[in-house]
Amino acid sequence: MVKTCQYFFVKNQIIIIPYLFSNGEWRIRRLPYNLTKYNCKYWITDEIGASAHGLVNQNIFSPIIPKFYRCDVKSLSLSDLIISFNDLSLIISSAELIRFTNVIVKHMDSTDVPLEDIIAIAINAKFVEITKPTITPKTMKELTQLPNFTKLRFFDLYSLSEVSDIDAFYSYMKKNLHTKFLLKFDEQISEGFKNRIETIVDEILETKEFDYEPPVIYFTGIDIQRFEKLCQTYFSH
Repeated sequence: MVKTCQYFFVKNQIIIIPYLFSNGEWRIRRLPYNLTKYNCKYWITDEIGASAHGLVNQNIFSPIIPKFYRCDVKSLSLSDLIISFNDLSLIISSAELIRFTNVIVKHMDSTDVPLEDIIAIAINAKFVEITKPTITPKTMKELTQLPNFTKLRFFDLYSLSEVSDIDAFYSYMKKNLHTKFLLKFDEQISEGFKNRIETIVDEILETKEFDYEPPVIYFTGIDIQRFEKLCQTYFSH
């Protein structure tokens, strides 16, 4: 009705935008558009994709969030930017596919928001891919206690730090019947941590029949043949 009747626009000035993108400037599909120029609100219905790569000010959402009337996006892809937790809360809740690369989420006190708090507000997520997530020693345990975490279909984490409690996560994965996990660790993890991951990989590869979804786990130095076997196991279940 809003799309087809000018009467509704006069009463409540809302512009419906299916696809909103930014790579230095905001665009609706391929057309540049200044969202702060006009005295109206915006309803984003399908997808947001934004990168602040190379920009001095990486907080590109703060000027436009007040212009949002509603956000129902199914796909949210963000890269190389800083966003407040409050702003993220307004755009992530409907998203089923979430991809974050080098995204820093900040509380009002400027502290970094850990991964578990982001997943907690991604209540409709089915596919999550995050590179360089903010991890704490309790992140893995906190994640496994979230009710919406069990509903994820795919959960991919890249450049994971050694802070990760891999034992808590692996204990959860061995009970997991629904989510496919892919974990890739940072190059800087210690030899001791690599040895612990190797032990987990060995246990997975020695399992004959799985009553859980086997994960893919990668770190620099893993034997390529064993990693390929791990991938085969992952994709065959």
